[in-house]
Amino acid sequence: MKKILLLLLLAGSPALAHTKLKSSDPVAGSSVKSPSMIRLIFSEPLEPAFSGAELLDAAGKAIPVPKSVGGATITLLPMALKPGVYKVTWHSVGHDTHRMNGGFGFTVVR
Repeated sequence: MKKILLLLLLAGSPALAHTKLKSSDPVAGSSVKSPSMIRLIFSEPLEPAFSGAELLDAAGKAIPVPKSVGGATITLLPMALKPGVYKVTWHSVGHDTHRMNGGFGFTVVR
């Protein structure tokens, strides 16, 4: 009886996995021509009011860019980026309400 009750409890419990970055375009550590869009794709849908990203230059200064959060994706729309090193920092909150943070860099070449 205890085994059946335990199985029912486990089967009915939602998975509480934290929202993680699955992929990005440009890819972390890559060298690319100036991207017109930076896309971050996460492991589950995001809570838009509590998720976002920022684009930083080599000196760590924020570059203002239009941003959107929808579904499991954060999108940044930079204007033409000059050659150099850039970093994207992000924070995400999924349905489990746990905040996750991260970042990655890429290089813009001519």
